[in-house]
Amino acid sequence: MEGIRNINPYFTQRYYTNPYDINRPYTQEKNIPSDDNQLKPIVTAGILQGMAIALQKLSKWCGQKLMQGKEFTNTQNVKAMAAKMLNDNNLNGKISIEYIDNNNLANIASKYKKFGIDISQELKPVARGENAFYMDQLKLAVAPKNKPSLILHELGHAVNAHKGRFLKFLQSSRGKLAAIAPMLLLLDKFSQKSDNEQTFIEKHAGKIGFFAFLPTIIEEGLASLRGINSAKQIKQTLNNSINLKPLKRNYAFAWLTYLISGIIFGISTKLSLMENKNN
Repeated sequence: MEGIRNINPYFTQRYYTNPYDINRPYTQEKNIPSDDNQLKPIVTAGILQGMAIALQKLSKWCGQKLMQGKEFTNTQNVKAMAAKMLNDNNLNGKISIEYIDNNNLANIASKYKKFGIDISQELKPVARGENAFYMDQLKLAVAPKNKPSLILHELGHAVNAHKGRFLKFLQSSRGKLAAIAPMLLLLDKFSQKSDNEQTFIEKHAGKIGFFAFLPTIIEEGLASLRGINSAKQIKQTLNNSINLKPLKRNYAFAWLTYLISGIIFGISTKLSLMENKNN
């Protein structure tokens, strides 16, 4: 479940944090107008602000439920599932897998530092059981030792990165399209109408912001589905008593944090344009 705050195009912090904190109130520094048509944008902004705050709380709740989720099977079975995912997708020898805790954090970080990338800080939340990630630049998937089932989702990202142009596009465009918001502010300034009528960008800013985030939402869902399907196959051949419900539940809460983030990003884009026009 890759998130948005990237140190490079391939590493993402995800799952547990919502990167779109909308903590500034929409303000009107000019005299408050009495005309209803002029008041409408202020009321709309207040409603959007309230929705964003509520969604942030919902996202945080989903993240907490994910962290509280139980493992659906033991580590040995998870590793068998991970090995099958690599084998079935011709990724043996191409993708490395590491399970992180505080005892091996330093050694793992040192191991991959030879590639010129220091991931020691990024591994700390993994060691605490608070994150997992796939880094295409290093062809590396990591998960906490105490939550190994997260590795199946990360390998789903690895498969996406190696399966066709469309999936490769989804994987590589994560976060990049979300940078569209600042561009919209600039474009909107050049498309302002003299009669103060809303431009196309102003009318549809929220939708544009959400759709810019959509590749992340789709790619996250596909990665989880790949992990779940691999678990199903192992269940049928290895141990039919394995209960997949906890895995599906955990992945559902994780995916919801991205769906909510997309909605919040759309709201944030809309608010930014409204504030830009007001100033």
